[in-house]
Amino acid sequence: MLLAQIGAALLLAALALGLMSALVGFSSGYVQDPLLAPVARRAFYAMAALVVAASAVLIWALLSRDFALAYVTEHTDRALSLPLTAAAFYGGQEGSLLYWLLCVCVLGSVSLAAAAHLGVRLGAYATGFLALICVFFLIMLVLVETPFALLSVVPTDGLGLNPVLRDGGMLIHPPFMLAGFSSYAVPFSFAMATLLAGRQDAAWMRHTRRIALIGWGLQGVGLMLGMWWAYHVLGWGGYWGWDPVENVALLPWLATTAYLHSIQVQERRGQLRVWNLFLVILAFLLSIFGTYIVRSGIVASVHSFAVSPLGPWFYGFLAICVVASGVLLAWRGPMLKSAPLRSPISREGAYLAQNVIIVGITAAIFWGTVLPLVTGMFGTPLVVGAPYYDRAGAPLFVLLLLLLAIGPSVPWARAGRTWLRSLRWPLLALVGCLCVLLALGQRGAGPLIALPLLAAALAGSAMEFWRGGRYARRLGGGWPHSALRLARRRRRHYGAHLAHIGFIVAVVGIAGSHFWQSSAQVDLNPGQSVTVSGYHLVYQGLSQARVGDHLVTAAHLSLGDESLQPEQVQYASLGQQTLPRVAIRSTPWADLYLVLDGTSGQRASLTIFVNPLVTWIWVGIPVMVLGLILGNVGSPPPELETEPATLKRARPAVAHS
Repeated sequence: MLLAQIGAALLLAALALGLMSALVGFSSGYVQDPLLAPVARRAFYAMAALVVAASAVLIWALLSRDFALAYVTEHTDRALSLPLTAAAFYGGQEGSLLYWLLCVCVLGSVSLAAAAHLGVRLGAYATGFLALICVFFLIMLVLVETPFALLSVVPTDGLGLNPVLRDGGMLIHPPFMLAGFSSYAVPFSFAMATLLAGRQDAAWMRHTRRIALIGWGLQGVGLMLGMWWAYHVLGWGGYWGWDPVENVALLPWLATTAYLHSIQVQERRGQLRVWNLFLVILAFLLSIFGTYIVRSGIVASVHSFAVSPLGPWFYGFLAICVVASGVLLAWRGPMLKSAPLRSPISREGAYLAQNVIIVGITAAIFWGTVLPLVTGMFGTPLVVGAPYYDRAGAPLFVLLLLLLAIGPSVPWARAGRTWLRSLRWPLLALVGCLCVLLALGQRGAGPLIALPLLAAALAGSAMEFWRGGRYARRLGGGWPHSALRLARRRRRHYGAHLAHIGFIVAVVGIAGSHFWQSSAQVDLNPGQSVTVSGYHLVYQGLSQARVGDHLVTAAHLSLGDESLQPEQVQYASLGQQTLPRVAIRSTPWADLYLVLDGTSGQRASLTIFVNPLVTWIWVGIPVMVLGLILGNVGSPPPELETEPATLKRARPAVAHS
């Protein structure tokens, strides 16, 4: 009881300080008072400290098994391991909201502490917007869904964690995803502050660029871990099912991907200023929309929470954010004039086309996600599946791959007559890959279009590293040292190409498993065998064992000298709920994926998948995130360039410095 009282008091005090920070922040920004603005900032720091303390109290209540708290009872039990007990902090509705708020408070405090150079007005307004966002979440945690609610009768044990979540992925997927979602509040607040202050410079963008990068990286890793979790835990042979909650997790990441590309155009050419503000605002609005979809329970999903009173609150908050950001952007947008696009056949033209395609993909996914909600208001909800996303997204994705192959070779400002020569290696890779596929008997349109374009894009990025290595040899001073020096000086360039390579590798894995997956459903008695796509499996029988609070039934199969054991796990304490544990044999070429569907005596019903190239997904996504991080952390933004000759004159000096 004492922990609940302390936690509730901390959140209530944080709410009061958040309101003070917002009020003082907007007031000091309006009058441009250099003495009052730090008060708002310090109030925000104090609010953040109280949120950290409240989070520590909830974690302590979980670890100490304080079943007087309803949240502890609903999400843990005494048999739950210590790591999973701690993970229950963000495993439930109320705890995940507190974790969301915690991330905003920490990232917001760091960003505000480094914002002194932005001026009194911009910093004060940014404090006000960040505080308002935190106030909304604090209202939810204090008045609507508090994690410190007490039970009238204290049970001796808890209900336990959902068996689907009793996996190592539970320890890492939700915190990455939620931290990525919450981080978009920081660039959004500074963008809104810039619009409200009437600033025309890009100081807000330079200041929040790394926060946006951190959020993009966190959510990218979270998406990959979610795919990995679905692949290894749910037992359906795939990793992405176009589930509504999966979709809304992808949407802000796509918008931020477009933003991280288009800001290079603003930095170098002074263009796309309003567009960049729009993308930052869009990413935050999509993160709130995604939170609304998950919290409201209005869509059926294995990932969503049950129907709760949070839905209308988030819907109202989203509506306010849409109206406020739209009004500010319409009011201040006309004053943010950008330099004109000199030629569509240029690097900035390619970036703009890429952005339009990514936003088009985002819109297609958004429409497929909200279609059941829209149509449900007029009758029977219309639900779309993978075929819709294939038809709507595939043409746009092909265009995106084409730009990925061509875009990096196009110069800034205006393409001359010689730039086409730089496309010869990507073109050769495209033709070579196409010939190999035809020789191997491929006739499907999907592989014959996607894979040659991926080969061309890979060749284009690989050629950049080859050219850099060749140039480093001419610098003198030893090739490894010169290559590292060149990589440091042009880290954004090579980091971007490393990210492109990671993306290409991941898409190869997605394409391989999409185009060439095979499966079979079989019923086997001991001694019987089955062959699927060249894998010869012999079924040897079943075994059962009780482990803790669950019964494990394992099917034993042999693949040559190897043994594979798909399992079913039955939880008696949770109404005999049964979940699969898949057996996966991974190689660089394919995964053999076994699911035990059911048993009858010693007879086993199995679903067997062969998923080509899936391993490359788990390799490519980390490389993509690593490339973007290495290309941006510690790298100063390039100077604004107005003529192509400026870039040509600057490069030798940069390389030799």
